[in-house]
Amino acid sequence: MCTVSVIAIDGGYRLVSNRDEQRNRVIAEYPFKWGATKAAIGPLDPAGGGTWIAARPGLTLCLLNYNLEPAPEPPMDSISRGRLIPSLIDEPSADAAIKALQVKDLSRFVPFRLVAVDLSGPLAVIEAAWDQARFTRVDHPIGEPACFASSGLGDSVVADRLPLFDDMVRPSPTAAVQDAYHTHRWPDRGPASVFMEREAARTVSITFVEDTATGLHMHYRPIDLDGSVEQGIAMAVAGDTTDRG
Repeated sequence: MCTVSVIAIDGGYRLVSNRDEQRNRVIAEYPFKWGATKAAIGPLDPAGGGTWIAARPGLTLCLLNYNLEPAPEPPMDSISRGRLIPSLIDEPSADAAIKALQVKDLSRFVPFRLVAVDLSGPLAVIEAAWDQARFTRVDHPIGEPACFASSGLGDSVVADRLPLFDDMVRPSPTAAVQDAYHTHRWPDRGPASVFMEREAARTVSITFVEDTATGLHMHYRPIDLDGSVEQGIAMAVAGDTTDRG
C-alpha cells in the first residue's frame, strides 16, 4: 500500500508518503478540502470516497493498509478505510484523533494502521492499528525519525524498507536524504522497494507535508507510467493558496 516517514525539521516536521496501488485503480483527485470546517487539505480517492492522507496546520493523518498473514476474512458490509481520516482530521491533536478512533465502531473496517503527527506540543508521532479483533496504540519516541511500510503482498515482504530507513535517513534526517529514501529502488527487488513496481501495482504518487510554526505546505506529485515524478500540485497554509506546476 505505501511507505510513510516522518522527520523533525526546524520548527516542526516533514512527512512523506508513497502511495502504492493497483495499476487499474482510478487516479486520485487533488486538491481537496476535508473535515467539518474544510481546514484540512489532501487528495481524494474516488474509488472509496475518502483519502489516505490529509493535513491541517498542527496535524497530519496518514492511513496504511495492515496486511496480516494470513489475512482475516473481510466483513461482509465493509466500509472504506479512507473515510476514517475525514472524520478525525478536525481533532485538536494526534492524541485526541487516536482516542476518537479507538471509540469508533471499527467492526466494518478491514485491518489498517493510522499514523498521526502533531505540533500541539513536542513533536508527537502516534501509530494506531486495527486487526479486525483488537485496537492497539504505539507512541513513538518524541522527535525521533519514524517509518512505516505496508504491501498488498504481505507486510513482511517490505520489512526491509525499515532497516533501509535506519541506514539512510536516521543518521542524518534531512529533507534531501528523506527524498532519496522515498525514491529508492533495489535493482533486483522491485516489489519490495520503497519506490516499488510489479506487474499489478506500482508507486502512483508521493505526497510531501511540511508543517511548522510558519504554516503548512503539502505537495502532491503523481508518478508517470515510466516512473518519472511529475511536478504535481502544491498547496500552502491549509489551502489558502494553490500553485500548479
